[in-house]
Amino acid sequence: MASPAPEPSDAELARTLIAAAPTAALSTIGEGGFPFGSLVTHAVDAAGRPLLLLSELAEHTRNLVADPRASLMAVQDGDGDPLALGRVTVVGEVSVLSGDERTATLAVYRDTHPGAFYADPTTIEDHGFRIYRLEVSSVRYVGGFGRMSWVDAAGYTSAEPDPLRPHAARIARHMNDDHADSLVLFARVFAGRTDTVEARMVGCDRYGFAMLTRDAGGEEKDLRLPFRSDVTTPDAARAAMVELVREART
Repeated sequence: MASPAPEPSDAELARTLIAAAPTAALSTIGEGGFPFGSLVTHAVDAAGRPLLLLSELAEHTRNLVADPRASLMAVQDGDGDPLALGRVTVVGEVSVLSGDERTATLAVYRDTHPGAFYADPTTIEDHGFRIYRLEVSSVRYVGGFGRMSWVDAAGYTSAEPDPLRPHAARIARHMNDDHADSLVLFARVFAGRTDTVEARMVGCDRYGFAMLTRDAGGEEKDLRLPFRSDVTTPDAARAAMVELVREART
């Protein structure tokens, strides 16, 4: 029977979530010292620092000029109870960038949001926009009910987003549509659930994958199984699944 699969750390999950989220809630300190929330688009740099392209006319920009302290909250995309989904809040101070940093961060932002015409480095200021960066001082990660922690800035910065995140849904769909019998085999052999009649992959990451299994009596249970080594590409995920099938049939 396989040992439990290692799971991504909260720092890795936070990095993955904020990099994947298309939008986030920016909270600044507004008039009278009250919190002021705004919907923004963002990108992240190699250190996980949020990059914001903000209009000089926006209320949140005016707030940041007066007080650079802010937080950015991103929420995991998904169905069901929203409070069961992951979310991350990054706390720190925001500053406007110039010179080489401006050019480099604008390139990252445009890669993330290619349709943002106002991010053109030759005309950005003409449109009244400037590029900002949030320097991370602390991170709060909530992984749904019962999982939450503070992540320090060093741990967050040194963590990596999960490389399988952009491909996870496609991998799960392929396994469920074309290899459902293999998933049942995995549950029976690696987890000792010999009465499994149905299994469905519900997620995967570089360390392993999660399934929902059902027995003949209709009882459903969660199951997580490990890859035999880190998996960082779709091709590597396919090879890892083939290896597991061979092992299970031996």
